[in-house]
Amino acid sequence: MTGAAGGIGLALSARFARAGAGVVMADVEGEELRRRAADLTAAGARVTAVTADLTDPGAVARLADTAFEVLGDIDVVCNNAGVLGPVGQPLWEVPLERMRQVFEVNHWAHVLVARAFVPRLLERGRPAHLIHTASMSAFVVGAGSAAYAASKHADLAVARSLRADLRGTGVRVSVLCPGRVDTPMVRGLTAPRGAGGATTVSAEDVAEVVWDALGSDRFYLFSNPDAPLRLREQFDDVRRHAPFPSPSAEEELWPAPTATTVARKQ
Repeated sequence: MTGAAGGIGLALSARFARAGAGVVMADVEGEELRRRAADLTAAGARVTAVTADLTDPGAVARLADTAFEVLGDIDVVCNNAGVLGPVGQPLWEVPLERMRQVFEVNHWAHVLVARAFVPRLLERGRPAHLIHTASMSAFVVGAGSAAYAASKHADLAVARSLRADLRGTGVRVSVLCPGRVDTPMVRGLTAPRGAGGATTVSAEDVAEVVWDALGSDRFYLFSNPDAPLRLREQFDDVRRHAPFPSPSAEEELWPAPTATTVARKQ
């Protein structure tokens, strides 16, 4: 479980531990990670805290070694580390170094974790599930969010590629695309124009979405009830630029949303 010192990563760790699973929690924020792990241990959880900079290939390799050593067989890998980075600035004003830092955590760290864990999961030959945390920003892009949104688009592409690469094996892949979640990362933040969405859910709500999907073939995991409408707006924009042959063919490919697709119980 990466990015486990707070937010979605901590909620996932708590949900898995509550179900009786052993959990290896990893984060670069070592002091906060140890405090959170101690709280879970005091509540009866079996957790191991590993301080790791996931942008460092050597640290990721050591994390994988520790996880397999502690847990033996691994059933689920949650590739969840992420940072928000600069928001509210147009692309040409975002410092390049800040943009690179966002990509290092939100994209490259996920690549490194997948490369460290997936071959060993395949070698073990057991069913397993890889969860990549992307974002609704992998689909919906507002003003002033170039660094974050671009990194999440990249992570969505990695997850889709892994899904194709692992088809026919016992390793399933899902991509988690939450909208606004009530975590310390976004509290007090005014979302850039067009990027926020109308709903907020808790990190625990997101953890339940993941838990319910484990072992299934669900690839896209959405947590917020306004996700269908936000996605439709994006795909409608694509449709306006696509050369469909006729209005009737267009309607068949893009049917109007029904009440059951829009109103999703959380």
